[in-house]
Amino acid sequence: MNFYNLLWICFLVYSPFAYGQTKADAVETGIRSGTLDNGMRYIIHSKEAWEGQRVSMNLYVQAGSAMEQEGQTDMAHFMEHLPYAVLRDEGEENYEIVRDAIRVKDLHLQAATYKKVTPYYYKFNPESTSLYKKGLNLFSRLIGGNLEPVPAIIKSEQETFYQEYIYRNGSERYTKKRLLNILSKAFSRAIRPKNYYEHIKGFDWDAVSTFYRNWYHPQRAILVMVGPITDLDHAAQDIEAYFGKLKATPAQKLVYPKMEYLQRPNQFIQLEHGDIDEQELSETKIDLYWRNQIPPKAEPKALQYKWMYEMLYELIGDHLRQIPTTYDLNYTLGIDKSGDLPALGLKLKTFTGRERDAVEEVAAALNQLKKQGVDEAAYQKYRQRELKAIDRRDTNTLGSVLSIYDQRMLAEESLEFDQFALKKHWLAELTPAKVNTALKDFLKAGPQDIGILAPKGAAVLNLSEAEFRSWLQQSEADRIKANQVQEPKLIPDSLIARLPRVASQDLGTDALGGQLIQLANGARVVLYPQEGAPLKLHGFRTVGASNLNKEDFVKAHLVPKWVHNSGAGSYTHFEMQRMLTDLGMIYGRALYVNQGESGIKLQAPAERLEALLQLAHLYLSATREGPAAFAYWKEDEYLFYKSPPYGREEHDLTVMSKKVLNEVNPGLTAEERYKAVQQSIMTELKEIYQSLFQHPQEFLFLLSGDFKEAEVIPLLEAYLGNLPISENQVKREEKVVSSLPKGPLEKVYTIPGILPSDLKLKIQYTYPIVREDWQSQVDLKLMSQVIATRLKELRNVKKRGLYLMGTVSFVDLKSQRGNLVIVLPTLKGMEDVLISDVEELITWFQEHPVSEQELNSIKSNLYTSSIIGNSVSDKAYRYYKWELETPKPEDVKGYINTITAQDVQLMLQQKLVRAHRYIFMGQGTVTPLE
Repeated sequence: MNFYNLLWICFLVYSPFAYGQTKADAVETGIRSGTLDNGMRYIIHSKEAWEGQRVSMNLYVQAGSAMEQEGQTDMAHFMEHLPYAVLRDEGEENYEIVRDAIRVKDLHLQAATYKKVTPYYYKFNPESTSLYKKGLNLFSRLIGGNLEPVPAIIKSEQETFYQEYIYRNGSERYTKKRLLNILSKAFSRAIRPKNYYEHIKGFDWDAVSTFYRNWYHPQRAILVMVGPITDLDHAAQDIEAYFGKLKATPAQKLVYPKMEYLQRPNQFIQLEHGDIDEQELSETKIDLYWRNQIPPKAEPKALQYKWMYEMLYELIGDHLRQIPTTYDLNYTLGIDKSGDLPALGLKLKTFTGRERDAVEEVAAALNQLKKQGVDEAAYQKYRQRELKAIDRRDTNTLGSVLSIYDQRMLAEESLEFDQFALKKHWLAELTPAKVNTALKDFLKAGPQDIGILAPKGAAVLNLSEAEFRSWLQQSEADRIKANQVQEPKLIPDSLIARLPRVASQDLGTDALGGQLIQLANGARVVLYPQEGAPLKLHGFRTVGASNLNKEDFVKAHLVPKWVHNSGAGSYTHFEMQRMLTDLGMIYGRALYVNQGESGIKLQAPAERLEALLQLAHLYLSATREGPAAFAYWKEDEYLFYKSPPYGREEHDLTVMSKKVLNEVNPGLTAEERYKAVQQSIMTELKEIYQSLFQHPQEFLFLLSGDFKEAEVIPLLEAYLGNLPISENQVKREEKVVSSLPKGPLEKVYTIPGILPSDLKLKIQYTYPIVREDWQSQVDLKLMSQVIATRLKELRNVKKRGLYLMGTVSFVDLKSQRGNLVIVLPTLKGMEDVLISDVEELITWFQEHPVSEQELNSIKSNLYTSSIIGNSVSDKAYRYYKWELETPKPEDVKGYINTITAQDVQLMLQQKLVRAHRYIFMGQGTVTPLE
């Protein structure tokens, strides 16, 4: 249904938000809604219970990426950047009001761009009449065609927009956007990464205003105002005053691309990957799309279609996750839940040259599903989960009501009936037979669309559509066991019988209230029962990579990932993943190694205590070995290095900067890791693993969560008490105390993966803070937040073209140092300007105390859990690692309350000095910085 052809009726009668009548005092309770003469819609929703919270005034404009014409790729998103940039820029008086409100969190601005809707979120303190009026004025100008940014804003936002493209890994999405552009008219032409910045620089106001004037009109907008409002009728009059006189100017007609896509003939698309170097190994991506049917025009019926597809997507995904993967047949399979297309998308990624086996494996599972259908247990599990979600829904709190409005607006769904009641009725009428009929019809019709993205020269690019589709029609012989329900066991009963209970000794209670147990093999366990809490196990030993020789030091960092990829006990990596998923446990890298410590971290629901301890036993005693798993691990590491995910560049810069500062645990750069992987052999890694992890007599295990002593002691004696002791030993030498190099210091690094136009800039202040000095740790956090409140003004006021900017503060308890890091990804050539800007900002705070209002706002939002401990396990680790007791929350809060603006000023004068400053830059070319 067209979002702007809805019937708007009185919510007090038909909406799930029927709260009663208006009260005479203070905040009103009620709803007002209407349509202005120019076609603009509005909703005002208030409730007395929301008093004291912020009001959200959100404008939804029917303008998005689907409206972009040739040459306008990403222009809808660029347009979204401009209104708030204008708001911050216009006039000194306006600037001060907006600036100060943002600093004290009285005003929060946010926007987003979707295919057909662009929402502008404006959350403000209702006590500020000026903020209220400024929001109404801005939105009135925006949809009235009266917004025209000055050239300086356009230029600054071009640079900011490009930084956002880098931050969101735009270059990696290029091939996907190429495919989507061919599949559907809803997606504009993809721009090659090397040409993207030049493309953005073409977004001058003449170009952008064409898009703006085509799509931003009153009749294409709805204003949703939700929060504690004292006079609903007056708010409605304000909307009439600000928006009622705007003309309903002609808007360009939109041909809805969703319908056009659903009516297309089948599509078979083969594309080469973008510009990549020749590699020993490469990957092919295959996208298979099963299209939805054209939905009915009546919205209630269309919603039922939508819910059925959501159910089918989930049930199909659950079935496909049961496919047994092997090291030889290695692929990843995901369900596309992005909603980019009205279709079920299966995203298959496998090594180039192995595509057929992977496709046939998935096709066999789907053919089996078509033949047998979904069993009733799987259907009922999904149905009950949806019913519980409806029953648990919250339609009273301000955040929940806002979220419901937002979901309906973005989904282009009306508010004229209760969707929750409709869905509950639909679920009640549903049967397994109906679901399986819909499932078989859906799968039988597709996949209608096939997209293949492979490296140049890949054989799969030379296949005809008929040849590829023949892979999907392979034998329907069952490759997975259907409807097979078994209680998953990590260790079979026959092996459990060989793990006798060993003796244990109660060593009493520690200072934190934990019960200390010593097992016969020397392992110590501290128990921290917590009713209703999930289980957490953290075992560690104060021996790490630094206790090995130089060559093994590097390879020790590889052991956790190698063990993770190899599996444990009788289970491969893939079997372990499915097993832990079935048990409701997290499947992640359990082991860790750093310079001076080795350990294991595991989590589980409270009912999985035995499974948790079995898993610990397997990882610390029975890792799997095999050439196939080892080859798979090397291939996986190779692809990670050659085609890294976004963030590797920041990781490398962090590692390099830590090495300069003589940090205790700098880690490895991507190149160091890659070279070590290529030089590794399995027997070496096994010996390192045994040296670090098979000495239970030196391990301390911290176990917290919901368990009883009578239940846990026998399990500890069986599983941790039988951990093996290896003959492989490590040398123990006196640890060298690393000193902090004298500042100021400036370093520039060339890092693979950074584009030639970009620069990663970190301005870091580092100085000693002893572990016990929690007050200085609080001071560090306060200083960081004070700087952060003004840092965004480098973009909004000085127009430096930044997107992701911020401060990070942390105390390295190992090195006993405090760090305040200012992160400024930027363009090459901007480094001197930004370094000067930051120095000017810090100098200002050293010369002027922060305002009391701003300081109080910072104090009220200060995150101190890293100081008081995130959990009982975290507190216990610090206690046993350094004999450190964390402060009480009330003591920290009391100290924060005593800090004045002058105290913060003195902190900044003493700590953020040039002698503590270290500047690190990562660039993408070998050319020296200008």
